[in-house]
Amino acid sequence: MYQFYLLDIDNTLLNFDTAEIHSFQKLLDSYHITYEDELFHRYKKINKNLWNLLEQGKVDKDTVLTGRFKEFFAYCGLDIDPAEAENRYRSNLNESCDLMPHAEDTLFRLKSEGKKLYSASNGVYITQIKRLEAAGLFQYFDGMFISEEIGYEKPHKSFFDHCFENIRNFDKSKAIMVGDSLTSDIEGAYNSGIDSCLYTPKGSTVSSKATHTICDLRELLSL
Repeated sequence: MYQFYLLDIDNTLLNFDTAEIHSFQKLLDSYHITYEDELFHRYKKINKNLWNLLEQGKVDKDTVLTGRFKEFFAYCGLDIDPAEAENRYRSNLNESCDLMPHAEDTLFRLKSEGKKLYSASNGVYITQIKRLEAAGLFQYFDGMFISEEIGYEKPHKSFFDHCFENIRNFDKSKAIMVGDSLTSDIEGAYNSGIDSCLYTPKGSTVSSKATHTICDLRELLSL
């Protein structure tokens, strides 16, 4: 049924939760700050709020990337350059390559069936590329659509329009967006007129707007 697969990266193909906590721990170590779970949870709350604002078009990406550390270190009562902290964190994140279960096998099998695979990610371009390369997944893709390069974030319709316009012989009726986010992946696909597949590895999320819901990436092979 589907020929064109738009695939989210973080927590769909690559385990961002693991990458995030390890990168944050290394960041604190570099400033000789003792890691505590409470600090990580505080950072996560700040970060999530800013990314939500970005998806809504209320702030730009630079505000997110440096603003999260400005707010976090202000909470800690520390005078640390947020731009420098972002650079250190980004360097750590670039090295992360933990896979979600069955990610490579699923991509290999889809590719062997002649499917066209494209990344569709909100994120920093060079970080996403480096992580896919390090994880051995880059080779499976026919193209990369990453918000930093496009100039729009999912779920903005312009993000998806850019994807559609840059896929050869694209047919909406044969396209599907696969991702773990209700707000960016599923909402964006719904508003852009293509099918979607919500990936919920913990099996707890539901959506009336998702065409399909799976808890194992291998289920993509039988849609």
